[in-house]
Amino acid sequence: MGSISVKANRTPGNQNTVYIETTMGNSIVGTNTTTMRDHFWNVGANEDGRHRMIQSPAFTVAAAAADPLLGTGMDSVFYAKTVLNTVQWFRRNVVNIYQVTPALLTGTVTNVTSSYQTVVAVPANCYGEIFMYTTNGTADEARYQTMTGFFRSDGTYVNAWAIANKPQGSATVGNGLKFGNGNDADLLNIKVRVADAPSGATWTYIITYRAL
Repeated sequence: MGSISVKANRTPGNQNTVYIETTMGNSIVGTNTTTMRDHFWNVGANEDGRHRMIQSPAFTVAAAAADPLLGTGMDSVFYAKTVLNTVQWFRRNVVNIYQVTPALLTGTVTNVTSSYQTVVAVPANCYGEIFMYTTNGTADEARYQTMTGFFRSDGTYVNAWAIANKPQGSATVGNGLKFGNGNDADLLNIKVRVADAPSGATWTYIITYRAL
């Protein structure tokens, strides 16, 4: 601090050190408090300079969603961005931009029969995967207790397709469930009905999706 003596600098110097250690993450492994920081700082030789976790606000420019550019000499950038009303992680390299973490929808659908009914609504302009399972059914019907599929939505409709499977012991390929597409599509609602699975069962769904 210019011409101020070393003694006079002692207090602000100590304050600076405490501030840096506290702000950067001077807390030992295993602690978990509301002031937890992203890094290890002056904790131990094996920890210092490494990430404890990653916390990040969504990347924005002028309050609008955007994608950061690669810095000079950098090969990739990892960042959070708001898309489809959720904050997700993205990765950009010199070739493309990819949404690393998908959004997630989970829940149950009761009394699934041969008539189409709504599983859940998804956002416009996204694509994703569907996983559904039930514990209902006889030993033979248990072959169709799990079903997978995929979907894509535009600005108005979502079309979904079941992935045909060949259960163990079956000579034919079958579908436990069918999903609505084409004339069976209903706006942005994923629709489902039974095909070879037992009628009237309750199904759990796990759906992941990314922005187009």
